[in-house]
Amino acid sequence: MVSLFWRVIGVVLLAWVVWGLYEGYTFLYDVIYKSADPVMYWIGLALWSALGLSCFFSSTNQE
Repeated sequence: MVSLFWRVIGVVLLAWVVWGLYEGYTFLYDVIYKSADPVMYWIGLALWSALGLSCFFSSTNQE
């Protein structure tokens, strides 16, 4: 059950990244627009991507 929960969270976070790519802004500590601050925008998307992907690999079955 826990594994399924983290996989759902991972999918949600990766969907957030796709949405950020489509819209051109993301949230980190504040709204970060790609046109205004491209470095922080890409760092933010990289962090969300890493967090989303880690949800698929960090869950273990200890049942």
